[in-house]
Amino acid sequence: MLNVWNDSIWNDKKEEKQYDSAEKAMESFYAQLQAVKKAEINGVKLSYRSNQHQFSKDIMRAIRDRQILLVQAGVGIGKSIGYLIPIFSTFKNKDNFKNVIISTSSIGLQQQMLSDINMVSNMLNIDINATIVKGVNNYVCLNRLRDAIRNSNSQDKEILKKLEDEIRKKCTIDKDELSEVSAEIWKNIQLTNRGFCSNCNYSKSCLYRENLRNIRNSDIVITNHNFLARSVMDDRDFVNDTDMIVFDEAHKLEDAIRDINSGKLSFEDITRALNYYENNIFSNDERIIEYLEDTRRSIGTFYKVVKRRGLGFFYKNSDEGKKGNITTYDKIPFYIDKAEKELDDVIDRLNKIIRVVSQKNRINGYRNDKRLNFLIRCSNLFTDMSYKDNSSYIYWADFFKSDRVTIGYASRNTSKVTERLFNKDIPIICTSGTLLDARGSYEYFKSGLSLNNINAKNRTMIEGKVYSSPYNYDEKTLFYYDDKMPNPKNNYDEYIRELPKKISELIRITNGRTLILFTSKCDRDYVYEKLTKEEFDFDIYKQEDSLSYKTLEMFKNNTKSCLLATGAFWEGIDVKGKSLSSVIIARLPFSNVNAISSGKSRAYTEDEAFRMVYLNDMVQKIAQGTGRLIRGRLDRGIISCLDSRFYSYMEEIKNATPFTNYTNNINDVIDFSKSHITNMDGPRGPYKTKKKSVDI
Repeated sequence: MLNVWNDSIWNDKKEEKQYDSAEKAMESFYAQLQAVKKAEINGVKLSYRSNQHQFSKDIMRAIRDRQILLVQAGVGIGKSIGYLIPIFSTFKNKDNFKNVIISTSSIGLQQQMLSDINMVSNMLNIDINATIVKGVNNYVCLNRLRDAIRNSNSQDKEILKKLEDEIRKKCTIDKDELSEVSAEIWKNIQLTNRGFCSNCNYSKSCLYRENLRNIRNSDIVITNHNFLARSVMDDRDFVNDTDMIVFDEAHKLEDAIRDINSGKLSFEDITRALNYYENNIFSNDERIIEYLEDTRRSIGTFYKVVKRRGLGFFYKNSDEGKKGNITTYDKIPFYIDKAEKELDDVIDRLNKIIRVVSQKNRINGYRNDKRLNFLIRCSNLFTDMSYKDNSSYIYWADFFKSDRVTIGYASRNTSKVTERLFNKDIPIICTSGTLLDARGSYEYFKSGLSLNNINAKNRTMIEGKVYSSPYNYDEKTLFYYDDKMPNPKNNYDEYIRELPKKISELIRITNGRTLILFTSKCDRDYVYEKLTKEEFDFDIYKQEDSLSYKTLEMFKNNTKSCLLATGAFWEGIDVKGKSLSSVIIARLPFSNVNAISSGKSRAYTEDEAFRMVYLNDMVQKIAQGTGRLIRGRLDRGIISCLDSRFYSYMEEIKNATPFTNYTNNINDVIDFSKSHITNMDGPRGPYKTKKKSVDI
């Protein structure tokens, strides 16, 4: 026993020395950089940043003590470099530190992360094997591709043959590394989860299987929140064997976890399953056929009730309900009060059909009935729905232009996945530029992930320091709010009439170069229509939902233009330089009262729900939207908010954003634009200065 105990002490001391070496290596890197302020290391130009240095220290401490660390790092900190430096230092000096997972908020950011990893690897001269992993639907199935080539028309066949040649040359089946094909073609050639891989002709040389093998041999696995959350629940080896997880853009993690068990209950899908049994299994049994027909009518009646409830909620609670744009909204709550009878009838009928089909399958020796499994799943969900506030899922209605309604659902809470993720005895980093809530704390982020429950499991959770952006917001930014605009909630018609006029005034002041963010496509399209009837000395673009990336590229490349956008353009886009010197927030981004926010609100009183859910959500979206303005050291510009309610929430917005200069005087906007933006429109331009070292 004594020898084992001594061995344990020796191993602990060895581990401490290795952590000491890793920390010294990291500090040596920053000390050398600090001494010269700017340096070029193995071809990478660097500038010393004290906040990045301190951020790296926090990451190293979290690695050493196996902490859960929550840390907000503003634009320009260089947070990816900030956590990669201590990770690489630990890789080099610590035994048995391997299989680090870095999870981003989207597939698009995974490639950028790989570039950052390769850069740091070259810079520190430390070889690292990093692999990008995504869901199977992001890869080509070579077997399905060959089938598609054989069965396609001449035009599609030519496209597919070119894609096959490209796969052969690049040795990749990753969608994002191949030429773009239409969604219809991709659906026919993508990998699926249908379990046929073992019988595939390409199984031995499958590039996807090779990618899975690479995961097992990788030092760093780069994935996205959605795939990682599903992998946790699927008990995948690469998650179980990891020694560290970093959640970058962690503010999107809650949505990813909720999406794991999300889905839809379509009337058409249920009817299709019932029709199959009627036409193929019970075609000679009139009694069962009649019962199936009555069941279809019963389900149709319930969906009509859902439709009425959803419409009623929309028109009562949506600011734009009277305009009838219900198809532009999703996750519309419906309540089954006074519809219990219809729901109970659906549940009872489905259960009887399930029993009859199960008995028939047993007689016929048929064990793998996917339609039956589907009906069982539907019955379980309808039963769960009947539990109302005690249900495991949140339910909503989605409306379509065909006047069709579908019931969607998602997990009510995130604790099941959170416990499996965060109770691992490894360092876990949650970082983003927008983790803080309206009170300047991490509470909203923690509550969304049920992280407060982790403390009971003896995990050390650290609410880290908030690292502000190094950029000079005092001198280079102005935040203008118009408190004279009509209130969009109380007087929407007057507000929407004034909105194009005010936007026109502001974009003329800055001579274009403006990103205008809307909370609804309806408002965006209306303003775009009005602006295009005016004459400007610059171009006006509108985000095209199917080609948004092309619209963004046009805006980036045109230093005198405006872009009207919604949705994804509130975050994740990076436009440095002259093309973006102004961001206009048309309206405070309060969430529509959707099923998710409504479900989260039920844990609070009405007043508490507004503060804890809707206000916090709005403040984080404001932080994300305004974060589009300053993306580089030389950027400068104006934020404008055209919602008269802004002043009521000014303090909360200040808590979550880096802006310091606020005004409600349009003359201040004119003066700022003259001195910082439009006076630099000459041939030299504001950003054509002597080339200096590259910030990372």
